[in-house]
Amino acid sequence: MKNLLLIILISGSINAQSGRAARYSESESRIQVIEKQTPDKPETKPDAETDFIRVETDLVTIPVRITQQNGKPVPDVRKEEFRIFENGIEQEIAYFSNEEQPFTVALVLDMSYSSVFKLSDIQAAALSFVNQLRNNDRVMVVSFDEKVHVLCGPTNDRKVLKLAIEGSEIASGTSIYAALDLVLEQKLKSIAGRKAVVILSDGVDTSSQKITASNISNSIAETGVLVYPVQYNTFDDVQKSRRENAEVGYDDNDRPYAVDAPRIKGERAEDYEKAREFFKDIADLSGGRVYRVSSKTNLAKSFADIANELRKIYSLGYYPSGERKSGVEYDIRVRVYRPGLVIRTNDTYPGSNRPKRS
Repeated sequence: MKNLLLIILISGSINAQSGRAARYSESESRIQVIEKQTPDKPETKPDAETDFIRVETDLVTIPVRITQQNGKPVPDVRKEEFRIFENGIEQEIAYFSNEEQPFTVALVLDMSYSSVFKLSDIQAAALSFVNQLRNNDRVMVVSFDEKVHVLCGPTNDRKVLKLAIEGSEIASGTSIYAALDLVLEQKLKSIAGRKAVVILSDGVDTSSQKITASNISNSIAETGVLVYPVQYNTFDDVQKSRRENAEVGYDDNDRPYAVDAPRIKGERAEDYEKAREFFKDIADLSGGRVYRVSSKTNLAKSFADIANELRKIYSLGYYPSGERKSGVEYDIRVRVYRPGLVIRTNDTYPGSNRPKRS
């Protein structure tokens, strides 16, 4: 027999209403029902002595992050202030939780030569982030250059984490897609509970061989992992390095000039635009957000804000009241009856039926 798999596809753009006329803040969403093949089972017929048939239905759960307009988390929203509507029909909230639950966080550090931060700055900010998490949160540390290095697996041992972070080293190449693929597909996928990736990078991939940005989006959809990119811009530094290391040619009058060699991958403006789009896409898809940094102070604050935000997540759940039809999309609206708030949720529901990589 075929079971119906409920998949939430929640829009990345969030509508936050404020002002005297608005009574609530709202996010727009949609749910799609997709048929999922399961092993055939013999049909179960109702017993002759009974007058009912057992119907199995899935609890649809929606993780929700609520902040003020300035990004500060709002931790005191009550169940009574939430409303969930499917196709305009209000659904009974069957599950609600605002408790701080432990997280498993993958801290992924770009150790390529293009980093605008000194190694000591990156390590200090990473250590500060680890120290702000709770005792029952676990962290794994991964660095990448051309290769991906797992410096330690998920642990809450601060001494182990300190040694792992201090063991990171700068090298050549940038395999950001390969690093995220390893974290999502091999390290976090089998871990239960809340999971997040915090990645510090400019987002420009130069050396991943088989993994693409599309592969990473698919993995995020399947694992339900929150992703928080901490992004810095290295474009100006890369262009400066090009000029300083350019070959020197001489014209007919023996006057020197810089030879403008063809720009390679990682040096072009379009590479940086692609990186910005990639980080925005995976943050929106997962329900996280991008933090853009340009200084050591800004870097430390971004890590502190992420640590704080990871603690403030609501979980809502409801049992769909209507009949589900395969391939049909259902509109969902999540409202909070308090004006001026920003609501962010996952762009997909774990287990989505996305195309598999080739």
